[in-house]
Amino acid sequence: DGTSPRRRRVRSHTLREEPSSLARSSRPASPRSASGATMAATAMGGASVVGAPKFVAAGSRRTVRGASALRGATRPAAARRSIATVTRAQAGQTAEGDRIVDVSQIVVPEDLIGIRAYVRWEEAGMPEDTPPEWQAAEYAKARLDLQLEVLNGVTLNDIRRRYNQETVDGDDEPIFSRGDADVMLDDAAGKFTGATSNVVPMETRPTPLDDFAPTIEIPGGGEKQKVAIEPEEWIEPPPEQVGEYHSDAYAHRDLRSIVSHRVGGDEVAAPKYSAKTFMSRWASFDSPNTLVNQRLYTLGNDSEMLVQMYQDVVEDESASSGPRKRVVSRSVVITTDSQDDLVLHWGVAKDEPGQWLLPETTVWPGKTTAVSDMSVETPFVSGQGCLPAEAFDKDEVEPGEEDLCYPIQQLTIELPDDGADELMGLQFVIRNKEGTSWFRDEKNGNSNFHANYATTQHSKAADELLETIIRSEAGNGWWTLMHRFNLASTMLEQKCAPGASEKSIAKAVAAAAKIYVWLRYSSNRKLTWQRNYNVKPRELSAAQSKLTKTIAKLFCDAPHLRDVTRLMLGTVGKGGEGGQGQQIRDEILNIMHRNDIKEKKGIWMEEWHQKLHNNTTPDDIIICEAYLAFLKSNMDISEYWRVLSEGGIDRARLESYERPILAEPTPRPTKKVALIKDFQNYLKILKSVHSGADLIECIKTANKGLGGVSPALNYARVAQNGGGDAIQLLAACVDARHELRGAGLANPSDQEWTRELLYLDLSLDDVARRAVERSGEANYGLEDQMRLAGLVMENLALSLPTSNEDIVLALIEWRRVEEARRGGDSQWALRAKAVVDRVRLAVALHADDVAAKMQPAATEIGVACGIEHWAVDLFAEEVIRGGPAFALSLVLSRLDPLLRAEADMGAWQIISPVPAVGYVKHVHSLREVMNETFTRPTVLVAGKVGGDEEIPAGAVAVLTTCSVDVLSHSAVRARNMGCLFATCYDEAVLDSLAALDGEPVSASVMGGDEVVWDEVDASAVAVGAGAGDVSSVPKGLKLAKISFCGKFSVPLQEFKKGVVGAKAINTLALNESLGGGKIPAWINLPKSMVIPFGTMEHVLDDAVNAGVKAELASLVAAIDDSSETALERSLAACRACVKRIIAPAGMLDEIEAAIVAAGIPAPEDEDRWAKAWSALTDVWASKWNDRAFVSLRNVGIDHDDLRMSVLVQPVVDADYAFVIHTVNPSSKDQTELYAEVVMGLGEALVGNYPGRALSFSVKKTSGETPRILGFPSKSVMLKIPRQTLIFRSDSNGEDLEGYAGAGLYESVPMDEEETIHADYATDPLVWDEGFRTELLSKIAEAGVAIEAALDGQPQDIEGVVKDGEIYVVQTRPQV
Repeated sequence: DGTSPRRRRVRSHTLREEPSSLARSSRPASPRSASGATMAATAMGGASVVGAPKFVAAGSRRTVRGASALRGATRPAAARRSIATVTRAQAGQTAEGDRIVDVSQIVVPEDLIGIRAYVRWEEAGMPEDTPPEWQAAEYAKARLDLQLEVLNGVTLNDIRRRYNQETVDGDDEPIFSRGDADVMLDDAAGKFTGATSNVVPMETRPTPLDDFAPTIEIPGGGEKQKVAIEPEEWIEPPPEQVGEYHSDAYAHRDLRSIVSHRVGGDEVAAPKYSAKTFMSRWASFDSPNTLVNQRLYTLGNDSEMLVQMYQDVVEDESASSGPRKRVVSRSVVITTDSQDDLVLHWGVAKDEPGQWLLPETTVWPGKTTAVSDMSVETPFVSGQGCLPAEAFDKDEVEPGEEDLCYPIQQLTIELPDDGADELMGLQFVIRNKEGTSWFRDEKNGNSNFHANYATTQHSKAADELLETIIRSEAGNGWWTLMHRFNLASTMLEQKCAPGASEKSIAKAVAAAAKIYVWLRYSSNRKLTWQRNYNVKPRELSAAQSKLTKTIAKLFCDAPHLRDVTRLMLGTVGKGGEGGQGQQIRDEILNIMHRNDIKEKKGIWMEEWHQKLHNNTTPDDIIICEAYLAFLKSNMDISEYWRVLSEGGIDRARLESYERPILAEPTPRPTKKVALIKDFQNYLKILKSVHSGADLIECIKTANKGLGGVSPALNYARVAQNGGGDAIQLLAACVDARHELRGAGLANPSDQEWTRELLYLDLSLDDVARRAVERSGEANYGLEDQMRLAGLVMENLALSLPTSNEDIVLALIEWRRVEEARRGGDSQWALRAKAVVDRVRLAVALHADDVAAKMQPAATEIGVACGIEHWAVDLFAEEVIRGGPAFALSLVLSRLDPLLRAEADMGAWQIISPVPAVGYVKHVHSLREVMNETFTRPTVLVAGKVGGDEEIPAGAVAVLTTCSVDVLSHSAVRARNMGCLFATCYDEAVLDSLAALDGEPVSASVMGGDEVVWDEVDASAVAVGAGAGDVSSVPKGLKLAKISFCGKFSVPLQEFKKGVVGAKAINTLALNESLGGGKIPAWINLPKSMVIPFGTMEHVLDDAVNAGVKAELASLVAAIDDSSETALERSLAACRACVKRIIAPAGMLDEIEAAIVAAGIPAPEDEDRWAKAWSALTDVWASKWNDRAFVSLRNVGIDHDDLRMSVLVQPVVDADYAFVIHTVNPSSKDQTELYAEVVMGLGEALVGNYPGRALSFSVKKTSGETPRILGFPSKSVMLKIPRQTLIFRSDSNGEDLEGYAGAGLYESVPMDEEETIHADYATDPLVWDEGFRTELLSKIAEAGVAIEAALDGQPQDIEGVVKDGEIYVVQTRPQV
């Protein structure tokens, strides 16, 4: 409107802080200068040494102080000049008047020699504890370096200037004439090699190197004579002594302090937005529910643009099938603070994201004009944007101001809803009014801007993040590492910003996982590093620095992302603000000039120099290491190719660079030592940019902040490449990683310091992994193996700062097990085996989580970008194999057989002991073949068994390495079907059977605790035990058709057959037995009522559910069981349909009255009743779960005849839950009871959660102490922290004569259970023998009493323990 802005905008990028002079210094003072001082002093003999040579940052220039002269001030000027004056005046005579005839007689000031000696020590890598003879040799070589320079015409002042020393009058002229120099070089040809004790002549031998040997031409009276200069030999500095590392921190550390706290809900507060630009405040201040996405872009150098996408969604009450919500409006709002008048050049997308279509005029804003057959242009509308004062910092708001305004431009484009005219979004670019400047997405390969919605007309919702990645990577435009890193930084800032809601956290975790996949592909060279674009090293270095700082900031601000951001940082070099990157470019040229290597086309080093100049990449580290190997092996070219190959570089890759490397390195024998020193230093420069996790470099960087190098960190440094004990090295790494937590990683806040600590932590993690690999070669005893396992667990816990709780709790219990072993506990091995099983399960769950989060993105990116299929298919597996979880798995595999031997367990757990003859089939999981019907007897070797699967028809055996509860659904069904079922704890044993895939075998149980097998002829299968041959399931089972009884609820006293299920009938029997004194009064029974058979079918007949009924009938008729995937999809649709059933009028009132009459607390309000109805319909819907459908089909039961009654009871907030089989199911011993117990609610047991429960057996009549068969290894327990109800399935398809249908259908609590990691280290049931014996005896006594009360029929009993009281919640006949 022409008015002035009320306040100038505040921009973060205008508040630049000048770098300190120290930061600009090219070489900081060395913390190890004392070693240099020792070297110089030893070598100089009688020379005066007043201090160590060291570099001191002074302002912005480096000042070098020598060993015997501080800036040349300790000697009079005349004395400082005397050497040069004498030698020049007397034309090559010594101070005594003799003619100089040998290079070694040239006198160079000792302060310059001391400086050169220090520089050589730095170039050699600053080795520590070097022997005196090495120091003396280095000092002599430093003297020779300068003598040769002087002889070749370099003035003393030239040398002083190089080292930032004050010059001396008269020392700017060369000392020797060319003729004098040639004479002395003639003499030097045979003598200079012996001038220093560490320069060893190479043996004379025929070698291709002779062709490259340099010579000195000696002028004479006739033809010039050539004398070869003998090359130098490199002497590797002696390795440091490793020594030993002993620490007691392992046993005394507070492990609970490293437990990560799960995030969600209000546990993570959104941090205050710290951006200082008006547009970023505009973006962050107001976010209505209709805002589905927003993104902030830069426009040119001083403006920003915010793109916001809005969508209004409403419930569609008229929809009887399909989506229940519909989009009624969409709009894209584009806002910018640019001061130039701007125009939007845009088109719309309908069928695919990158489409440009001419928009219909109905969506054109005012003043829009068509400019082509696919695009239009619309000018932005100018105005003012105002924000309330609270959007700004206090110091930016004047007292009394209510809002602050700034000139902005804005444009709103209204898009159609999700009907026939639905659009995916729009694509656009921006230009100024004159058309002289155009703006595109600079951070995304200069591509078009876009605002795309995921549309409902596509079968798969578009993934904007992956779409952006693929569009950038799979295109043919220019693209480099720099662009990739800049785009990754932007994406992390946009998609992973910390938020408080569980939804936002889940989205951030998913986005971060995808970005990690992308960066890992990049670091593994699966994506191009350069395409049609040259990047200066300093630009790449700056992009890396920005990305790594963004990652470190997320690590600080978003605890839920710490696992993945830590991984992410390992894929990117540290980079720098430009200086480090520029060093890559400059130093290679300096090396070439120092060593007189010409910039000549076709020479290897010049080709590499050109590549470095235009596009340096992490490959350059490998190339540099390969060249060093070539030099150190006396120019053996095979060493060059070996190192390249080990680093993943072949000739084709070298030739593929935009500036290709076609030649091989040129042998330069006389330059070898100098080149080795130069390139060892150059390798450090390359690593500082491209490789953040180099242990030595990380220690140097973090040393000051850590207050020095601790013994643990120093031991890891010295022992990382070999030597020393693997366990001691691992202990040092773990101790050092805890020190890093104390230094800031436990509660990170400073992103710069956090980044340095994380890189150091990653390098220590890598050393720890290599220590584990080395430990496999050691012959450790059991005690050392257990300590090793504990250390590797602890190392893994430190590597999972977001999700380590399960591992940490297992580790705490492991510490107790170690103490128990030392204390003589007879059950220590059984305890240890349980912890090992739990940890193995945790590693497996971690691997599954990695696969679930990363493999889909890896597949999508990999396929779109043409990555090799093996790298795509194995992506998630390789992530695990390269990390500490796999290292732990290796250690446990070595430890497990030792523990089993100590516990006298053997390699097998027999669950269903029957013989089997069939064809071996190796499968990934039992679930994937559950729906199959094998046409011939099949012995299944299954990689995964959860315990809740149905045994497939035709299977005669299921053998797995997974720990499965003896009372799990799969175990019960296997025994019911006469199927051999066993767990093998030795993977190698089962692998040998899996190797017989497709071959016929005969398997049986030998000695009651071992499965053995033999290969047999195919004819033996026909006469052997086939599927179901020993099954107790009768053929031709039919279910009686049951009608609705006429009411929605049945009280306890009216429970009867045909109206309620067997659980309810047995509940009535138990109550009558309790009242009649047949069972002890201390056994508690919960209050109960039932929603009877036929209720669901009756409710579907109500007019209010007519649409649902018709849809369900259609879905049931269309069930496709041709494959497991098709079956799951079909049944899921049926369950979703059942969930839409509506309660008829009066139904819930009747149920509420029955609940109250039964003495059960009823739901308190409408929200609670909604939860109750949801739980009830979940039970009804479980009629169509895949396990139940397959089971009924396999025994010939008509699924349509199944009816579901529902037993309603209050939930007992249990301390423990148990299941009893009053006849031991494994041994069939009628006199022995078997039971399993878990912490918390029973769903962890009957719901077949992974891991094993505490199991015991006891004779029914002897009164003996229960015998522990196994301690618990389940990782979780379940709790519901409030009063609630449970709706138990009670169908007519369970508890049939001879058919074990128990567990086929769901029992659902009204409130969702809280999953808590089990802490067995403090559980009295595990560690208090008296408590355990008393409780287990009481559980066993309850089982015996109930069996007796029910006419001696074996029972399958479920119950809980609360405050020492026993509650039996249901019982059924044991099948």
